[in-house]
Amino acid sequence: MELFARLENIEFHIKQLKTKCDILEIESEQLKLSNRSLKTQIETKTQDLLNLEETNKISKLAQSASVAPDDSEFKKQIEQIIKEIDECLTIVKQ
Repeated sequence: MELFARLENIEFHIKQLKTKCDILEIESEQLKLSNRSLKTQIETKTQDLLNLEETNKISKLAQSASVAPDDSEFKKQIEQIIKEIDECLTIVKQ
């Protein structure tokens, strides 16, 4: 009789382990699904970030291109160069 009780006890523990194993397998599958979902979100966010960085670069380039350079300084430099050329021509003619 004692052997039968021990066998029943072993069977009970095996059933408990089987139940725990089933629960852990279900949790594992849920975690795998969650992990895949999170990886997809990371990929999406990374691509969004790259797109935003590219847009930011383009925006900065557009801003820098739209800023007008200081024309008055540029004109002064051209006038100075023209004066120097005139002086050189005057010297060459003499």
